[in-house]
Amino acid sequence: MNRLCLVTVSLLTLALLAGCVNRTAPAETTPSSSELSPQPLGFYTERLARQLFAQLNDSPLWLTRPQIAVSSFLPATALHLRDANTEQRDFANQLSESMLAHSRQFGYAVYEYRLSNEVMLADGYEQALSRQLADINSKGEANTLLTGTYTLQQDAVIVNARLIHIPSKQVLAAVTDYIPANVLWSTQQINKRGAMFYRQSPAGESK
Repeated sequence: MNRLCLVTVSLLTLALLAGCVNRTAPAETTPSSSELSPQPLGFYTERLARQLFAQLNDSPLWLTRPQIAVSSFLPATALHLRDANTEQRDFANQLSESMLAHSRQFGYAVYEYRLSNEVMLADGYEQALSRQLADINSKGEANTLLTGTYTLQQDAVIVNARLIHIPSKQVLAAVTDYIPANVLWSTQQINKRGAMFYRQSPAGESK
């Protein structure tokens, strides 16, 4: 009888302990914040170019490698930079400059349509590129245009790049990729209002 009581008491004690363990509050897990990208802009433009040029192998138009001209990337909704701020213009132009460099690095012939007919000598520097149509030779050998658009998001820029066969206007290759916002403005806090990015300095001043 005593042995039966001891067994019963032991079972009750174990049951009470198990109940206490089950009622213990689970440990709180803190959500992990999204990490900033450590990569520079060139990492993302090279990735974009690599994906784009890989599609040319399947294009039926090319018996020889294309000769490429590169234009500025434009906002997807506006298709112009007239209303863009300085930072967006710089970003659009840097995208095209990077894609021009990658095109040549991947072995393609690249046509620079901004080349002046003459090298202009200025005070302290020489200028060979121009945006003035009168200074530029309108004839060129390029038969393919590398261009694209971009869309501003809260924490990234969505970039759409394409290669277009100029005579037929056929899209030979197209790719969409993203560039984290901190890659573009890494030293500032990025906020978005509407379709525009705003930088905020550590002092809280919006720019």
